Amino acid sequence: MKQKQRKRGAKRIFAGAMAVLMVLSAVDVSGWGVMNAKAEGATVGTTPQYLTIGSTKIIDNGKFQNNEGSGNDTIYQGTNWYYDRTKNQLVLENASISGHITSMNGDLSIILSGTNTMKSEMLIQSILTESGIVPTLEINGNNHNGSLSCGTISVGDDGLNNNLNIMGATLETSEIDCSGSVTIENSHVVANDDSSTVISGDKIKIVDSYVEAKATTERYEGKVIRSNQPINVSGSQIVVSRALACLDPVLSDCNFSNSIITKQWKEYEKEVNVTKTYVYGKATLKEDLTIASGESIEFESGASITNPEKLTLAEGASLLVDGAEHIHNTDGDVTYTWKDDKEHIKNVACKDCPIGYVTKETETHSIGENGFCACNEVYQPANLTTDKYDMDGDGSKDEVYEISNAGQLYWFAGLVNGTLSGVTQNTSANAVLTADIVVNKNVLKPDGTLNEGTFKEWTPIATSASPYTGIFDGQNHTISGLYFNQEDSYNVGLFSRNNGKIANAGILDSYFYGTSKVGGVCGNNYTGTITNCYNTGSVSGIGTAGGVSGYNDNGSITNCYNTGNVSGSSGFVGGVSGCNSKGTIINSYNAGSVSGLEFVGGVSGDNSKGTITNCYNIGSVSGSEGYVGGVNGYNNGGTITNSYNVGSVSGTERHVGGVSGYNDGGTITNCYNIGSSVSGSGYVGGVSGDNSKGTITNCYNTGSVSGTGVNVGGVIGRNESNATIKNCYYDSTIYTGTAIGYDGGTTEKVEGKTTEQYKTGEVAYLLQLDQSDEVWGQTIGTDTYPTLGGAKVYKNADYKGCEGKPGEPVSYEYSNTEKNTYGDHPDADNDGKCDDCGAIIDGIGAKLAGYSLSLTGNIGVNFYMELSNKIIADKDAYMQFTLPNGTITKVPVSEAQTNSTINEGKTYYKFPCEVSSYEMTQDIKAQMFDGNGNVGKEYTYTVRDYAQYLIDHVDLYQDAYPFAVAMLNYGACSQKYFNKAVDELANKYLNDDELEIPDRFEGYIDNYVATKAENGVLGQFAGLSMVLKSETTLNLFYEPKEGVDVSKLTFLVDGKEITPVKRGQYYILSLKNIRANELGNSKTFTVTDGTNTLTGDYCAMMYCYQVLRAAEGIYADDLVTLVKAFSAYVYSAKDVCRSN
Repeated sequence: MKQKQRKRGAKRIFAGAMAVLMVLSAVDVSGWGVMNAKAEGATVGTTPQYLTIGSTKIIDNGKFQNNEGSGNDTIYQGTNWYYDRTKNQLVLENASISGHITSMNGDLSIILSGTNTMKSEMLIQSILTESGIVPTLEINGNNHNGSLSCGTISVGDDGLNNNLNIMGATLETSEIDCSGSVTIENSHVVANDDSSTVISGDKIKIVDSYVEAKATTERYEGKVIRSNQPINVSGSQIVVSRALACLDPVLSDCNFSNSIITKQWKEYEKEVNVTKTYVYGKATLKEDLTIASGESIEFESGASITNPEKLTLAEGASLLVDGAEHIHNTDGDVTYTWKDDKEHIKNVACKDCPIGYVTKETETHSIGENGFCACNEVYQPANLTTDKYDMDGDGSKDEVYEISNAGQLYWFAGLVNGTLSGVTQNTSANAVLTADIVVNKNVLKPDGTLNEGTFKEWTPIATSASPYTGIFDGQNHTISGLYFNQEDSYNVGLFSRNNGKIANAGILDSYFYGTSKVGGVCGNNYTGTITNCYNTGSVSGIGTAGGVSGYNDNGSITNCYNTGNVSGSSGFVGGVSGCNSKGTIINSYNAGSVSGLEFVGGVSGDNSKGTITNCYNIGSVSGSEGYVGGVNGYNNGGTITNSYNVGSVSGTERHVGGVSGYNDGGTITNCYNIGSSVSGSGYVGGVSGDNSKGTITNCYNTGSVSGTGVNVGGVIGRNESNATIKNCYYDSTIYTGTAIGYDGGTTEKVEGKTTEQYKTGEVAYLLQLDQSDEVWGQTIGTDTYPTLGGAKVYKNADYKGCEGKPGEPVSYEYSNTEKNTYGDHPDADNDGKCDDCGAIIDGIGAKLAGYSLSLTGNIGVNFYMELSNKIIADKDAYMQFTLPNGTITKVPVSEAQTNSTINEGKTYYKFPCEVSSYEMTQDIKAQMFDGNGNVGKEYTYTVRDYAQYLIDHVDLYQDAYPFAVAMLNYGACSQKYFNKAVDELANKYLNDDELEIPDRFEGYIDNYVATKAENGVLGQFAGLSMVLKSETTLNLFYEPKEGVDVSKLTFLVDGKEITPVKRGQYYILSLKNIRANELGNSKTFTVTDGTNTLTGDYCAMMYCYQVLRAAEGIYADDLVTLVKAFSAYVYSAKDVCRSN
């Protein structure tokens, strides 16, 4: 066995060198003035007792040897080097050192700059001859700005420890021999020597470095890297090699983390070279590494190389994981790389592969279900149609692209942008969506912020240089998952810049971020139109950001809304549009959170000579500075009408308002704020923070208002000398301060009203008072505050007297009904009329004058009413009857018959009401209504009441007496037969003689014998039946002969065509609404096919004859009794009833 080598000779050189060293004179160095290297700022430890470079003494026995060449008594200057004694630093800059560098009994820092060399036999040595100190030699390459090539680096001596630090240096040496600790950090160190141990130390630490140690000797045994304590290696790449075959390992025990170790040695018994590489943790290669055939690389469990492109695994090399061979597979993730217009490269990762092996395959582009090629760089073309859509409404069909998936959307963007290979750009292309489109999923978290993950990037349709001029109709479809995140971009959204028309599209689950002019639908709507569109995604930028459109420049936005979060780190941020410059925003709203620096508004951040109409905001609005408003932040000469804010509004600086932060020369009309709070520093108002050269009219605020500075008001913070405010109010219950913080302008009716005053409708009335168009309203009793387009509010007078005469005491109240109220009408004589004014005092102008029995042949009662001129003139006034069965009928006043003969000088209006025969004892309710919904007194009466009155006063009504008795008997029989209200029969109060129902056969019923009618071709009339209500219906049963096509027959009654109703084998011909005095009048019933005719004459009394003359038992007794009473009723009616 070969003996281990012990090398300590280098440390003995110093003694001899010191013995012969002569004091040399200073050398003038012309290069001093051009040295660029500077000493490091920190001083290193204790100055050495001796310091020499070659034969040059720099420190001798602790005394600095000033050579005066530097002109500085702290600097010793050499050729391309100098020593700074104040910092104890030896600085080498492109130096070539011919002798040893020797330091004794002290610390030293060697600073490297540029390329520095020493002869291979020249040493850098730090000698320690004194105990009690532990000096450190540091070699610092200024983070790889300097390198050094030298011989042995020897630090320390037997029994005494010196430390060595190599920091940020590129170092090539033959050997590193240290008695103390060795630290190599952020360095590139190569040590190569004909010895057994190349790097040694009591304790070795290697951090973030590349270290290569090669022992080329074949004479001595030993560890190439030797340490008395375990070596700590982290974040580094180590290559250790030994030429000699021996049993010793190539390096001492180590603790590895995130490092790569390559060991090369000659196997002791077989005398063959072995190379093995080991990987620990997540390691990064500092230098290229090739694993040759027959060699191996082994990864501990979970280990990997972060930059596998620097690793080459030759054929025949082994790849191991925890000692087991790893076989490459194709089970990992698949990615694609664009190759050209026809092909792409499919990259299939090896699953769980520590070196990230990828199989590559060239494929032809193919379109998938979502319209993309797998490589995500080729899109399915949109479908061009020429005969389906009239986009511009000119009556002709246009060229229109149908978009049904995400790939076609990207293709259309490329068509408009001119980025499709081989396709001519078309900025005016028309398009429609034919389906909902999803580009990415789950772009946003539930709170509206950006989700983790990688998303396909969107390129907006059109560019600033080539705006869109076509028509894009989403057809009420949605686009989800658009993602754009480029800080240095302008005009960002589904569309970049729109000069055309965008309609009927919704943007969902999308994220847009850019520098300026960022919107969910469009970045810059320049003279274009956006209609019926909405955004729920996140919109943010440095400035000019809006939920629908970032910038609306002379464009129009109509019927649009945003519910997504909108933010800007600078100004001009709005829920609908960041800046509205000479544009219009109509019928649009925001429900998302809006935040920015300044010029921030719920609808628009800035309204520069633009128009905002019928818009509102319900989201929170905040600005980290000023010019913040619930609807608009800064109204610069613009117009805001019929708009309102519900969200909270806050700013940390001035000019904060519930509707507008600052109204600068603009007009704000019919607007309000009901947000809970408006806060800022100064110039804070419930409607506007500041009003300069502007006009504010018909507005109100109900939110709390607060400011830490000056000029805070319930309506406005500051009204300047050239500004006007009229007819504006605030809720003084909620905000107890003044209406105006500072008023230097024109004001009229600007004041506080309590919450209770608001509830009455007073403010709604005042806001509407001087306007011809109906704008303001309020449902009193439901709405606490006025609303735009609400129920109209009237101011009604409440007079103490019944007439409202001038000078009479009066008070006022507000109502949704226009109606003055008056005091009670005196009625001392109890005649239903006011003693003072003569008015009918039922509350509506209708007084019941009396009743009469209906003598038109049907059963009913007439109500006679005395009416006021007002209700007579009311074309919508009517009498409402509620019948016993719950049916409601209405008789307009305009259709009532008048009678001026009953009482001279009086005109009565007659309102008839008819009931069924079995309802004579049940209440008929009558009530008058006018056209405004006012209701008169309700009157209740029955048919029996009036019939009984006639019977009880027979001396006055002798002609009507028999009819009244017959009617009540008929009613009682109907009640029994139909089992209706039998507990209270109509004839209850008749005497025994009156209850006796007479027979009316001879001379009357016997005259009504029905003749059977037949036709040999058509069939026969088979029978009769009746329906008894207030009027009577006669049914004739037609039975067709077999084979007759009934659909070709014509049915007539007295020449008038009717439609029969089929029931079983019969067809029923009905004669309806036969009045009592006409029940014996026959009608001619006819059935004909044009050639053959079946005809017969029939009347209701024929049915009565049939029942009454039938043999006993044929018909039920109660029916016979009913028909008998009915016949008596009909008989009596012929003398007293009339047909009209």
